Amino acid sequence: MLIPVAKVLTTHGLKGELKISPLLSHSEIFFKIKKFYLHKNKESPLEIEKIRKGPGYNIYLVKFKNVDFEEAQTLIKKILYIDPEELPALEDDEFYYYQIIDFEVKDINNFSWGKVKEIMPMGEYELILVKNEKGEEFYIPLVKEYVEEVDFNSKIIRVKDIKDLVESQKI
Repeated sequence: MLIPVAKVLTTHGLKGELKISPLLSHSEIFFKIKKFYLHKNKESPLEIEKIRKGPGYNIYLVKFKNVDFEEAQTLIKKILYIDPEELPALEDDEFYYYQIIDFEVKDINNFSWGKVKEIMPMGEYELILVKNEKGEEFYIPLVKEYVEEVDFNSKIIRVKDIKDLVESQKI
């Protein structure tokens, strides 16, 4: 099974180059990847011709072999995948974003706030998008002020009191 590592944002220039946003905290691995896939299986490989740091925070510019401007436009908003074997090993307290998708978010009273649906890098920290059973969505900063622990054995993210944070995001 392949894992999501980047999202195509838009085209860059007229030669088929694309702006991509990493879905990994360790985006420097992009310089070691040889190809991405468009699906969760190994169909539709896209071989990298060149990749470089782009404008803005955590943006990369990638040019795929045999992809011109018109074909590049069809890739906008697509998710790019790689084989997890291409990822470097991490330290004990580190993880890749894809590893916490669908983790349950519970507070210290064991109340379930929902499940992690997406992770958004924001610079110095990440935001986790949580969706509850009612279909409501809200963000929690992945920082010590809100998150007690990430338990990989039980697939739970234990949070502190986040009631005010959640209420402040309701429209």
